[in-house]
Order: sequence, then structure tokens, then C-alpha cells
Amino acid sequence: MKQAETNIRPRYARPYIPNAVFYIPFGYYYTVRLGTLPKLFSWMLIYLMPTAFYSAMGYTGSWPLFALNYGLILLAVFSIYECGYIANDTLSIRHEEQPAIRLYANNFEHFERHKASIFASRIGYSLLALLALYALNGYETALRIGLAILGMAFLFGFYNRWRSRYNVWLYPFLVCSRYIPFMLLVPHPWEVWLLLFLSFPLLNALERFSMPRYRWPLMKQLIPSEDSKTLFRAVYYSVVLLLTFLLVQAKGHTYIVLIPIMILCLYRGSLVFWLKKHNPENYLNG
Repeated sequence: MKQAETNIRPRYARPYIPNAVFYIPFGYYYTVRLGTLPKLFSWMLIYLMPTAFYSAMGYTGSWPLFALNYGLILLAVFSIYECGYIANDTLSIRHEEQPAIRLYANNFEHFERHKASIFASRIGYSLLALLALYALNGYETALRIGLAILGMAFLFGFYNRWRSRYNVWLYPFLVCSRYIPFMLLVPHPWEVWLLLFLSFPLLNALERFSMPRYRWPLMKQLIPSEDSKTLFRAVYYSVVLLLTFLLVQAKGHTYIVLIPIMILCLYRGSLVFWLKKHNPENYLNG
């Protein structure tokens, strides 16, 4: 990767990144994008917890079978989504004036020599998971989930090729695309879809408009700096919890459906106070 030192934005999550992470499911995301156990815990709260909770609503089979189905969908989805991250970190950055560099020279060299096998291995993981879903749930369910993942892959591919400040408008759809496949195991009412969308995808989409290089006018008011994201997230979940409480009350649903948002509200609120005395590694360095 040849870039003038003044034109790159270092985003190394770890001082050393083994090339093996290119082939290990979830390994690339954890090592290159997260880098620390606290950030892994945060990812589990904002992704695994709401997708597992809301996809389980309305499920009537055995819970061990649900856990297996969920794990297979997660493997199928994230194996492909990591392809998007890998392509972004190795190929798309070549077309940016100030690329974020997350890999080291030996990683770039390994990718250039083995990129076909890297992408083939991850597509293979996803296909094997979809075959297992077909065996467990039949053709229609596996097809729905497979098409959703295919759509996600096309979205990420388009996003990676569209290097402009305006690709931020595509980002909300890309974020949502990695949540949708979990909701296709069984049917869900629109309220459940809405709660899942509010649990994180909307917040993440809003924050995307606050990227330091391309901070959009409205987001300059809401998120004037990177450090202000912590408070913004706490306020977001407080407002969302209030609005969804009113929605659930009006629709006569059980308040159990608000558990993920309650947990996320408590988590983000606690961080506001905890970060006053602590400075965790790689926090806000995404």
C-alpha cells in the first residue's frame, strides 16, 4: 500500500495483525475493526443482543434449534459482511485521498497474493451455513435469508466503489441489511421490525453523517465533535425508550419487547459517567 505519510489516517486496532484473520469467521472484524474486549462486548450488545431477542419473538420451535438457526444465520451474514470490510480496507482505500489504514504492510502483501482464496473461503462459510439452514428449515426460509444476504453483499460492494461524501446516504440501508436476515426465520409484526431498527441501525446511520471529514450541517449541531458522541448516544436511547414506551402502551404490547432498548439505554447512560474517569483503548476509533 503506497501512500504518502501525510495522506493517511492510521486506524490500527492492534500493534500486530496476523494474516490468519483473513480466513477466520469474525476474526477479521474483531482484530482489525474492534481490537479490544470492551469493544467486542459493545458489539455483542448492539448487534447480537437485539438480533437474537427480536428474531426469537414469535418463534415456536425448540430453543436449542433456534440457537442453532441463529448461529447459522450469523455465520452466513457476517462471513459476507467481513468480505465488505476486507475489500474496503484493501481495495477501496486506493481510491481515497485520505484513506483510513487499518492493516500493516505484511497484511497488504498477503492479501495481494491470496485475495482469491480469502474471498472464496468466506463465501464458502456463508454457503455452508445456508445449506444447513435449508436442511433445518426448508427451501423457502433458506432462500429468503440467502437473497437478503445477497442484497447485503451488493449494497456493500456498491458502497465500497462509491467513494464520495454522498455515499453516506447509502449507509443506513447497508447497516440495516446486516440485521434483516435474522428477522426472516419467522414472520414478525412491523412494530418488532421498528424496534430492531431503532435499537442501533438508526443511531449508527445518524452518526455516519457526523464523520469528521464530511460532517453534515445538522449533525454539526447534534454531534459537534467525536467526543460528543457518548452523550449523543445516551440522549438518543433515552428519547427512543420514551417514544417506544408510548408506542407499546398504545398498541397494547407487552413491555418485554423494550428490553434490548432498556439495556442499551442503561449501557450508554452509564458510559457517560464512566468515561469521565477512564480512557479505554480505541474508544471511538472505529
